[in-house]
Amino acid sequence: MERRLAAAMANFFSTSTKVAVWCLILMSFSAVTIRVHSQLDSLGFISIDCGHPDYSSYIDSTTKMPYNSDTQFIDTGTNYRIATLYIKPSLDKQLLSLTSFPNGTRNCYTLKSLDAGLKYLIRATFLYGNYDGLNKLPTFDIYFGINYWKTISISTADAPVAAEVIAVIPDKQVQICLINTGLGTPFISVLELRPLKSVLYPAANATQAIVLQDRLNAGPTDTTLIRSVIYMDKYVLYPYGEVRPVVLLGFPSDSL
Repeated sequence: MERRLAAAMANFFSTSTKVAVWCLILMSFSAVTIRVHSQLDSLGFISIDCGHPDYSSYIDSTTKMPYNSDTQFIDTGTNYRIATLYIKPSLDKQLLSLTSFPNGTRNCYTLKSLDAGLKYLIRATFLYGNYDGLNKLPTFDIYFGINYWKTISISTADAPVAAEVIAVIPDKQVQICLINTGLGTPFISVLELRPLKSVLYPAANATQAIVLQDRLNAGPTDTTLIRSVIYMDKYVLYPYGEVRPVVLLGFPSDSL
């Protein structure tokens, strides 16, 4: 009887230990899963280096901000690096790689974990750099949700093209889509999202967004581009030229 009791107790504690171990494993796995799917950093920013090796990240040497690969934001596309000819010491690290979309008409990044009703700035940057060796400069469209944002026309292989939109996001996520219009393969180098205070840019509201036309340096003494880091973000100021108005992008509040 004592041997049976001892055996039963041993079996009980062995089983309990296994259950505890499995619970610990499941809890650890759940915690890891939460971390992997969190897209925002501690400031509420999303910074994506498109084409960077899968599931990897790094700290930008200038802004000290973390940049992540685009693996958790999109499941299509092919990673590339720009041609060696176009790699320069002054070039931002984010512009050395890109994601190209040779397949499908519409390929979308999904930015999640947003605060519904908050105002955001979203910036997309494109540097062709003859990544495909074809020397064919593409033209394609970029959409903000289901709304047309801008036509991206790549005119030179070595000059970045940027698109910015400021909008109120009504939901907890938004899609940024690249549209193949038959004029070349869409691609993207960098995609960034920044939260803004509601009092900023009052023209951006629930029914319309504002799109960047130019960011100009008034009164320069030469034609040099200025790299400015403001609030841990990067901006390029172009020499002052013809001033063009801000573009208003209208859309129904439920279409984002």
